Amino acid sequence: MITRLLNCPVRAHRNGVLVEDSAVKYQWQVELGDRRVETLKSVSGVSFSQEFIQLVQNSPDGKPVPDLVMGAPELSGTMTLTRGLDRSEKFTQWISDSRDPSRATDTQAIVLAYVDAQNNAVKRIQFEGARASSWTSPDLSAGDSSKADETLEITYLSCNPI
Repeated sequence: MITRLLNCPVRAHRNGVLVEDSAVKYQWQVELGDRRVETLKSVSGVSFSQEFIQLVQNSPDGKPVPDLVMGAPELSGTMTLTRGLDRSEKFTQWISDSRDPSRATDTQAIVLAYVDAQNNAVKRIQFEGARASSWTSPDLSAGDSSKADETLEITYLSCNPI
């Protein structure tokens, strides 16, 4: 009730995922399996690239005909995720499991969903062979009022929009 009087955004759950700010139009969410498990503060470094090879052939009358042929897609990449205060236990467990050397062969596909204000997926990107390669914990000290954000770097073998 006090948030309505002050016109502050209300923290609410939508489909089990905590929505940080109702004024946000679009945001990124993590999907593990078939469920969205966490809303992210930011995502950076996601890119797709496709190699094209210039092919020059001769036409029947002997003139060169240039053409572009699709080559191999880029096979690996790195992205950076910033986690807010609403960290999910499932995603935290996935991070721990992916960094465990004894489970080096276990990789799980991770999906990032770009969702609108109604929690409908506008864009979904699947990352195969994803592993947490770097994790930075928040710096917390007594009396500190700064945000407790975690930064996570994920290395993946391939990514495809779905």
